[in-house]
Amino acid sequence: MSYPRLIIRRVGLSLVSAYLVVSATFFLVNLMVYKRLDGILASARYGGAGPEEIARIRQGFVEARGLDNPLHERYINWIVDVTTLDWGYSRAYEKPVIDVLNGRVQTTLEYVIPGVAIAILLGVTLGLIAALSRDRPLDWSSRVGSYVLLGIPAFMTIYYLEFLAGTTLVAVEGVIIVFPVLDTQTIATLAVAFGLLAGQVRFARSAVLDEVGKDFVKLLRAKGSPRLNMARHLLRNAAIPIVSLSVAEILGVLMLNIYIVESVLGISGLAEASLRAVRLPDIRLAIWTTMVLVFIGIAGNLIQDILYGYLDPRIQSD
Repeated sequence: MSYPRLIIRRVGLSLVSAYLVVSATFFLVNLMVYKRLDGILASARYGGAGPEEIARIRQGFVEARGLDNPLHERYINWIVDVTTLDWGYSRAYEKPVIDVLNGRVQTTLEYVIPGVAIAILLGVTLGLIAALSRDRPLDWSSRVGSYVLLGIPAFMTIYYLEFLAGTTLVAVEGVIIVFPVLDTQTIATLAVAFGLLAGQVRFARSAVLDEVGKDFVKLLRAKGSPRLNMARHLLRNAAIPIVSLSVAEILGVLMLNIYIVESVLGISGLAEASLRAVRLPDIRLAIWTTMVLVFIGIAGNLIQDILYGYLDPRIQSD
């Protein structure tokens, strides 16, 4: 399969996955609505409501939510609304859900994307250096540092960064260290990067070590190839397992960390709106903030598949 056909196929599968999730959400929401109706009717019966009153409550509930229309019509309307970004009205913010999310998604991505980029670039570099310096001080330092980072929760990282920002330390022999003043977005970016960095170092080191003993490395060493050229070949061959492990780790950590980052720093982003929707509760907003995260996850897996095709020349051949 050629590389362009692979991309088209993966994009199509991602769209199908997205609509399958949307469809599952529709049926789950309908189930929740009917469960709520059962609860309302049970409360009314307990309060002494007669059959006519029960029928009136049921009819009012059904009409108010459009449940008197056939299921297939409601499903089609749901799919159309999702596609046209008509995601309902938010009680928490008293405006359409899409207007609530417009700007908040961008705010979250403004610190998530650079944070992920820093973690990948720095983590892969440190992992590669550690693998090439196996059992030496550089290797042990990177491994110990990774375990330390894994043990520091995201909210503690934020507190450390806020404490150090703008402070002045006098080091040994009169050396003065001044930490730069960090704004909220920079702290959020660094918190995301530190949360992902340890995993990237471990994945990169492990993947490169799997390649070190192979014949092409021995050939490069026999030819006296420079370390930089050897590192480039090693990284290219280890790229696929690094991508495979990294994407799953990144998505898993991000889904948790953005809630912590935005809660601690007071960032008005996607996670903040999601938490507010759960507290109130605002069902429509809670559903769609969660769905946006699902769509981001699907997009992440699409990027992973596209990278596979780029990194593996066999996929690009007709």
